[in-house]
Amino acid sequence: MIENIEKIEIANGVRACFFKADHFKTNIMSVHIVLPLESDMEANSLLCYMLRRRNAKYPSMTQLNKRLAELYGASLACGVSKHGDNHDICFRIVSVSDRFALSGEAISKDCTELLLDVLFEPKLENGNFCQEDIELEKRLLLEKIDSEFSEKRIYAKDRLIEEMFKGKKYGLGRFGNRDEIRNITNERLIKAWKAYLENAVIQFNFVGENDEKIVSLLKEKFASIDRSNVIRTVTEFEPVAEKSKKVDEKLAVKQGKLVMGFRAGTENAEDNFFTTRVMIDMFGGGPYSKLFTNVREKMSLCYYCSARFVRDKGIVIVQSGIEDENEKKATDAILAELENMKKGNFTEEEIENSKKGLTDAYLSVGDTPESIDAWIGARTLEDEIDLPQDFAEKIKTVTAEDIRLAAEKVTLDTIYMLSGNGENEEEE
Repeated sequence: MIENIEKIEIANGVRACFFKADHFKTNIMSVHIVLPLESDMEANSLLCYMLRRRNAKYPSMTQLNKRLAELYGASLACGVSKHGDNHDICFRIVSVSDRFALSGEAISKDCTELLLDVLFEPKLENGNFCQEDIELEKRLLLEKIDSEFSEKRIYAKDRLIEEMFKGKKYGLGRFGNRDEIRNITNERLIKAWKAYLENAVIQFNFVGENDEKIVSLLKEKFASIDRSNVIRTVTEFEPVAEKSKKVDEKLAVKQGKLVMGFRAGTENAEDNFFTTRVMIDMFGGGPYSKLFTNVREKMSLCYYCSARFVRDKGIVIVQSGIEDENEKKATDAILAELENMKKGNFTEEEIENSKKGLTDAYLSVGDTPESIDAWIGARTLEDEIDLPQDFAEKIKTVTAEDIRLAAEKVTLDTIYMLSGNGENEEEE
């Protein structure tokens, strides 16, 4: 169970969150750097992987990996994601707990110093990044995008979002536009690095055993940074779809992908969250849900069929794999199950199954340092960090009428259908 998350302000828009525990074998140190999607998404994404490659203190990947090996096999990873209208750049180090150090080394402190080296001390030559590194990371980033195209389930979901948010940054994939990635210059990367340090909302998370000197290390690093222009973006919500649209695409696929996007009727991430969460879970969240038991199992219209609530943008995404000829039947069946939710055609047993599944999931967050780090990191932009056990208790208070009213607010926005074009699908 997660308790006693200590929050310490480091600088304007920068805080450190500590969950101290001695029952894990590993520590996790992570930093979330959050900027608006309207900033330079492409440069922000590429810079993430540039900083992971090497830095001034460890000027080659070999030297950086050697240092990680010296820290008892610590691992350093990075990633990019979207949270509402914000871009989240994350660096994370996982290491063994200090008590396992053979010579009493302060592993958590050493890993924190390495994390700060990554962020504050990039490898520059005459004030610029190495052009060879830039071109290599561009190629690797474009390959990441290509890999998502190869995975048609991910591709279809991304295409739905692109159509739902056409002309808006949220409609882009988390790495941004391919052509813009190719056009990234050294100047854009330097500007993006400065934005990381000066303009982003930043949160450091520490899970496990932590050295008391960590706070002073962080404050020392930010003491010379001008943080007077921190950018905070409020995510734009569109609660109701005024009309729905249909998008069809054909590619060399063996299995059709039917993806449906709905507006959840919420005004912000907190609006009616717990009721909507239970309602969507009953609709398509697990093996007890209507989409699974009826559309997939009883009607055999889908290979898979599930619904997901994207809280930070107020949308619901239904994903299913179907035979192309079953498109209309599957679409009608999914909409019929939503209509049943709106009419209150569900049982107390279905409600209890969903509540139990959700509360068990929330109460298990504290079982691993990884899930704790993810929970805290997802709340980088929130003033308070709610505890998962509090979420579990609020889930229990949701009533059948609450669920029916939440379902009534859901409106269909976009249907995207990816079907086969008659060609053989390439081997993945």
